[in-house]
Amino acid sequence: MNHTEAAPTIPRVITFPPSADSETGRWALDYYDIKVDERRHAPPFIFAAIGLNKGKKFPLFMHDELMLNGVEQILDHFNERALDNRQLTPDEHRDEIEAHWKRFNATMGAAVVTWAYTHLLPHRSIMIRPLSLGSPWYQQQFVRFLYPIPKTMLWNALKLSRPKADEALKTIEATFAYVDELLADNRRWLVGDRMTLADLSFAVSGAPLVLPEGYGGYPGDQGPIPSLEQWPAEQRAIIKAMRQTRAGQFILRMYKEERYRHLNLSTGAPVVQHSTSTKDERVIDIVE
Repeated sequence: MNHTEAAPTIPRVITFPPSADSETGRWALDYYDIKVDERRHAPPFIFAAIGLNKGKKFPLFMHDELMLNGVEQILDHFNERALDNRQLTPDEHRDEIEAHWKRFNATMGAAVVTWAYTHLLPHRSIMIRPLSLGSPWYQQQFVRFLYPIPKTMLWNALKLSRPKADEALKTIEATFAYVDELLADNRRWLVGDRMTLADLSFAVSGAPLVLPEGYGGYPGDQGPIPSLEQWPAEQRAIIKAMRQTRAGQFILRMYKEERYRHLNLSTGAPVVQHSTSTKDERVIDIVE
């Protein structure tokens, strides 16, 4: 009697194309060499997709019985299972990295969302592509022909206003100035001697202020953020200035040299392993 092994299943990830959390999750999964089937969804379909899969937030990672709700669960799950020299949050720098994560992802990240969407959502022709890039065709058509629906939904959900956008820009500028100071000693990484979550989170959250090529999982392409020429003149001037800062140059370098480094590597060995009863007893899990 012949026995055939079932083909390994591929994890699925539900994302919202321009979301910084979705991009952070993509980058982390790429870094850990986790092959996934990404399902991008436009608003309001993203919320339906999360709900239908009994999830709570995006990015939503699903593999067999495993469900990871949101970028922090994804980061924690794979960081715990990574080899020590590949952890994005190594124990030796954990407190410093976690402080940077809060500053970059939560504080500056929220400010970037407020600033960018306030100035971009009024422009239908600019925002159709970012909101729907990579989503199913019917969702792209929905955004194209019924744009006021996702526009109003996002505007109200984010409680946007021009005064809030002005305050958000101050937060962004303060964070860039903070990173400028860190980089003043010509260090290559914000913490330690290799890339960590501190570097990744600043690069992703600050990306809309410098517009690196390859944002959103599209190497060699602008991805789901508008090009410089598409931005309104006032914000275009701000972006040009941000690009000239040490922090802005750091983000551009991160995307040029690190974002798709995995595409040029052939390690021949997994970088993520699954722990069983002890930290030293490991078996490969979810690795091609």
